[in-house]
Amino acid sequence: MGWFGLLGMVVLPMVMTAVAGCSAVPVARTPLCGPSGSLRVGVMDPVEGRGSSRGAGLSSEQRESLGKLLTVASGCQVELEPLDSPERARMKLAARKWDAAFLPPGLTAFALRAELGYTPLRPLGLRQSSLSAVLVGEGSRLRHLSDLNGAKVGLLPRGSLGGFYLPLYNMHGLSLGRVSFALDYASLLAMLKRGEVDAIAWDESMPDPGPAVRRLQVDGHAIPLGSLVLSSALAKADYLPFLKTLDDAAAQMPESIGYSASGLPQQQKLQPLKAIVDNVESWSMPLEGQPHRVYGRKITS
Repeated sequence: MGWFGLLGMVVLPMVMTAVAGCSAVPVARTPLCGPSGSLRVGVMDPVEGRGSSRGAGLSSEQRESLGKLLTVASGCQVELEPLDSPERARMKLAARKWDAAFLPPGLTAFALRAELGYTPLRPLGLRQSSLSAVLVGEGSRLRHLSDLNGAKVGLLPRGSLGGFYLPLYNMHGLSLGRVSFALDYASLLAMLKRGEVDAIAWDESMPDPGPAVRRLQVDGHAIPLGSLVLSSALAKADYLPFLKTLDDAAAQMPESIGYSASGLPQQQKLQPLKAIVDNVESWSMPLEGQPHRVYGRKITS
């Protein structure tokens, strides 16, 4: 049992008693717990590649506050698991280790895969829709994506929409000389400027990378916000009191999560991107520091 699970055993009765007397934050009528008897909640920074020295960009105080809020909302013990790596989060989702999760857009698209069946409930994130790009040095000989044959490319880990799935999708058919990974776009940019890679994935909503680089390609798919998702089992239960408690306490959420109590997930934008994620997931995956041929059956987007 995690630290927040132990916390729930001690704090839950006191917190629920205190909150029950406050009409502004109602307590869930029926506990919303996962198969383990607790609520296992994953937390990722909703902005892909933003970069943080803390798990999911949360301080210890913010983690504790969020854990208490989720305990009250669900009516059961909460095991909170903040992560920085989209690849690790992707593995948690694939193994159905989380009953609910705060996810960036790429992992939201992955969680919506039919075999996983998560349901998006609320949008997350403070940025508007962005675009995925590929950057090269200003003086690079590379002029087109096809010129990346044999090139060294930097990506975010598997699970990122703008930093992994979309760049690879657009590089279909190319043989890359080497693939390197970083957890954030700032690290990728530093790798490019040091000459360690020839091209990197980039998010157009990031601060301007400066005059030393130029865009080799910009993908046309608008990247939506992330989402709070719920497992298929809990989505079939009475989760509305849980959601209302979170909505009523939205102001208490960590600001970096960007929880919107009045919004709906951007599923119309997510659907074509989900198809691309599904497609790339069926291909062989690149390994750190190794050459890679971007190959597999490609859908028509």
